[in-house]
Amino acid sequence: MNILDKFRYSKDDPSQLNISLKKDPYDKVNNNTSSNLNQLLSTSVKVSKEIFPKIDLAIEKVFERLKIKNNLNFFVTANHLQVQASCSAMPLGDSAEIILTSKLIELLNEEELQSVIAHEIAHFYYQHALYPNANSTKNRVEILNLLNFSRAAEISADRIGFIGCGSLEASLRAMLKITSGLDEKHLKFNFSTYLDQLRELKEIKGDQNLMYSTHPNFLNRMQALIWFSMSNEYNDHFDTGKKGTFDLKTVDDKIYDSIKKVIGDEVEYSNKEVVSRALMWGSIEVFLSDKKFSKKEQEIFKKNFGDKSTESIISLIKISNPESIQKKIINTFDEASKLLNKDKEKIINELSKLIKVVDGDKKIAETTLNKIKTSLKI
Repeated sequence: MNILDKFRYSKDDPSQLNISLKKDPYDKVNNNTSSNLNQLLSTSVKVSKEIFPKIDLAIEKVFERLKIKNNLNFFVTANHLQVQASCSAMPLGDSAEIILTSKLIELLNEEELQSVIAHEIAHFYYQHALYPNANSTKNRVEILNLLNFSRAAEISADRIGFIGCGSLEASLRAMLKITSGLDEKHLKFNFSTYLDQLRELKEIKGDQNLMYSTHPNFLNRMQALIWFSMSNEYNDHFDTGKKGTFDLKTVDDKIYDSIKKVIGDEVEYSNKEVVSRALMWGSIEVFLSDKKFSKKEQEIFKKNFGDKSTESIISLIKISNPESIQKKIINTFDEASKLLNKDKEKIINELSKLIKVVDGDKKIAETTLNKIKTSLKI
């Protein structure tokens, strides 16, 4: 297992999305050239040893530290307003273009630039370009989950930025310079003071607008890197001579909770509501697979969902035709299909328990459960 695979942030887990990643990011699936490459070759300057010796050396050092091959094109583009770097990758290609603005290069020293370069390389290696874009859907639950994934992707890339430059301080300085647009003439790098600002933000209940951001705020990102540097796994792997304070799982959980304190609980709350509705209507579909809702099944339903929900469902069954109930079930599972795979699996696991207790034909109930799996896109 290489460095990038070993230290990927655990919440950045593409297996939770219905997407297919290449086993090796360098595998070429198609022969298409990035449409961006033509434009970059005509409007920007390609990095080479002859033209940008310092930048080229910084890139070389990063790939040496990460121990992966350089199959990427690097460009410098004239932009004296934005401190920016980006990775433009064909979803199924074997290479990418990494674009650095002139303002970024002017602002950062060599170590800091290495951190940014490694961060963008990580986006290519982890195939983040294959993640669905939150703008591609109008479903609120799906939007919130995809934005959560986008933020997790940044935490993964930040770690590789740190490893790629070999300096925690350089990575933190790069974040502060990029956020403020200022250099060391104006900034003091007293990192504990910046974390005081994060504590203040949490005390006033955070900023829920960040729930709709593709990136965690810079304070969360700084804290996440510091915690990562304190992990047993990081210190053991790089033989720092220091003893770690936390295992990596604990670090990942702390990072997730810290970001949640800033953006709020809405993502988790929305997911739980959808799971709860899917379990309730899924139970109804399983129980009604034989066209009956027996007293025994009603008691099981009451135990799981309470008296009020049970009374409402019984009344609905009495006054509604089967088609309207089925429509409600279809709509519920269409919404639930936008959940992460772990939540879909939870729904199926819970509904599977009902097969043993249904009064009707268990084979029919199993067929119904399989239909639910299809609806959930598992």
